Order: sequence, then C-alpha cells, then structure tokens
Amino acid sequence: MWKGIALTVFLGITTLGFGQQYSFKKKFGTQKNAMYFYWGYNRSIYSKSDVRFYSPDYDFTAVNLAASDRPSTKFSEYINPSTLTVPQFNVRLGWYYKFRWDVSIGYDHMKYVMDRNQNLYLSGNAGETTTSQLNGMYDESNGMVPIRYDDLHYENTNGLNYISFQLNNTAPIYKTRDLRFAVMRRAGFGFGPVVTQTDFNWDGQEYHSGQKLKLGGYGLSVHGGLRFDFFKHFFLQSNWSTGFIHLPKNATIIELDHFSEHKFVYADWQLLGGFILYIRTKNDCDSCPDWH
Repeated sequence: MWKGIALTVFLGITTLGFGQQYSFKKKFGTQKNAMYFYWGYNRSIYSKSDVRFYSPDYDFTAVNLAASDRPSTKFSEYINPSTLTVPQFNVRLGWYYKFRWDVSIGYDHMKYVMDRNQNLYLSGNAGETTTSQLNGMYDESNGMVPIRYDDLHYENTNGLNYISFQLNNTAPIYKTRDLRFAVMRRAGFGFGPVVTQTDFNWDGQEYHSGQKLKLGGYGLSVHGGLRFDFFKHFFLQSNWSTGFIHLPKNATIIELDHFSEHKFVYADWQLLGGFILYIRTKNDCDSCPDWH
C-alpha cells in the first residue's frame, strides 16, 4: 500500500514538474504581464476644415481649407539612426494588464500641411497687410479668393504630435501549435494631448516655431489592425486609425500672439515593427498552467 501511495505521489510531482516546465515555455503575445514596444511610420489624410486665424490685427476664417501629409522621400532617413524622427513616425510602449487586454502610451508624429494654390471663401477681417493681397473685410459676396503661398500658408511639419493613451484588445486569428507564429487582430481606442510645432507664412513673412513645442489641443481616436507574431518575441503590425483632433488655440507666431483654431478628422495607415517581453510575477505564477 505504501509503495502504491509513494508511486502515486512521485508520479504526481513528476507530472506537475513537467507541466510547469512546459507551461513556462508556452509564452504567448497576449498573456498577462507581456510587454511590447514598437516603432514604425505612417501616411495620413485629413478632412477639409474651417481654420480661423486671429491676432490683435486680424480675425478671419478660411472656409474648407484642404491639407495633406508630407512623407519623407529619402529612403536613408528611414534607416539612418540620426534621422529616424524626420519622417512621420509612430512609437508605443504597452503592457497586458490581463489576458488579451493591454494599456499603452505612444506618440504619433504626423505632418499637417496646407495645400498650395487653393481658392477659398474667407470670412472676417484680414486686417491691413503691407505686401499681401489679403486686406480688409471678407464674406461670401467676395467669392472664392486665390490664396498665394507668400500671403498665407500654415503647416505643422515639425509635428502634429498626438500623444495618446490607449486601451487595446488582441485576439489570435491563427496560431501554430508550437505558438512560434501567430496572426492577431487588434482593436482599441485612444485619447490625449496634441503638441504642435508650426510654420506660418503671413503678409510676406515666414515664421518658424523651431524647437518650441506647445500644447495645441487634444485628440480622440479608434484603431484596428493585424499583428504577425514570430518566435513569441517579435512582430510586424499593420494598423489603421481614424480620429478627431481639435486645436482651439494653436500658436502660429509665438512672439506676437497670433493663433489658429480648427477641428478636423484624420485617418492614417501605420506599418510597425516591434518586440515582446515577458515579465515574471512576484509569486512566479507565470510558471502555473496556462489555461488559455
């Protein structure tokens, strides 16, 4: 009888030991306490918007102003460590606080550039300019006004920088039996401040904010995508995002108290690469059986 009990205990301990050793190796990119980091690049599009430009000297609105992004055209800027932040980039750090659910903080560096050679309706007082063709009061009776680059140009090429906090859900669509490859679907939403650096042409003068970052407003966004996990530690991700950005008081000429105000919707596509780390819990419960 004692031999039977001893054999049963021995087999149980052996089984438990092998079970723990196996489940510890069974790391997976959506388990609790997994962390990830990614870096990548984006292309963006923006809705037309009514942009109000105002200062002590003028206060007028450009109706249905169109803008585009400005991706880098030099391949070297995407791979040279000294120029990685020149293109439109995305960076993010996340943590799975529970199975399949993670929270993250990240930084989407987009570029918002007013399209050149637009004909726009203007509304309000453009003030008394010296070299510009924009002068005096405007309303719809003036018709569409040709906008010269030297008279008025507005862009955030040093950054329409959306710093967002996100809640995300990740679930496998396909995975191999050894978990060395998996296809994940991702979905979530985010919110946070928008920090800007602005270049502004007004009345024949060009004004640059340089490295002076300023809080321009806030953003809200939703996103989804596909993540391809390799060897449990590396991934490539294709992400699609859309959101709303409100810049209620964005400084155009910092020293002279000139501002812009507008709201717009954006959409962007991101191509990302990253890695996953697995953190041990204090009670070593990461070696417990993985029921998922």
